[in-house]
Amino acid sequence: MALKINPADIEAMGLQAAKSKATQDQIINAVIGLIKEEGFSAASSSRIAKRAGVTWGAVQHHFGGKEEILEEVLQRSHLKFHEALSASRFTTGTAERRVAKYVDAAWFHYQGDEYMATMEILLATRGNGKASSDLSISRSRKAHLALARRIFHDSEASDRIFQEVIYTVHCMLTGLLIEIALEPQSFEPKPYLKRLKAQVSSMLYG
Repeated sequence: MALKINPADIEAMGLQAAKSKATQDQIINAVIGLIKEEGFSAASSSRIAKRAGVTWGAVQHHFGGKEEILEEVLQRSHLKFHEALSASRFTTGTAERRVAKYVDAAWFHYQGDEYMATMEILLATRGNGKASSDLSISRSRKAHLALARRIFHDSEASDRIFQEVIYTVHCMLTGLLIEIALEPQSFEPKPYLKRLKAQVSSMLYG
């Protein structure tokens, strides 16, 4: 006998899923906001719940605990970066133009609240749990490599060179963020971004 499903039940399930997603987003945004404004130490269990407008029990229901919330922040930042650079526009144009788009998009992501929170989390939890290891740059190596190879599909560079490109971009952009934090009024990143693009082009295309 076929199971009959009430359309109203399907609609209710959809609404519940949407409500659950909205609550999860509130919690994640609360964590990111606290870290952005006051640093990692501000993201305590009580303050996360208060800022999200829910009880800590509700937070645990959706994520399990603080470690899982932090890991979700890292996951979302990684996915946001990957999805942004997976757009077809990054695979078209001259090599020089693709390098420029790649660096500019990476720089835009690095300046975002999610990435800033990610860096704070990784620094504060290094060596102490899953959040500091599961989604580190080294653990995301295959995904980053596949993405770079898709964008620079006409490069004959080896995987080792591609990895060097990925780390070069990461280290340079992270360094620029630090300089901006130290000298927000006087530091100008544009010349360094231009040099980074030239370096990436040279590494990939000679």
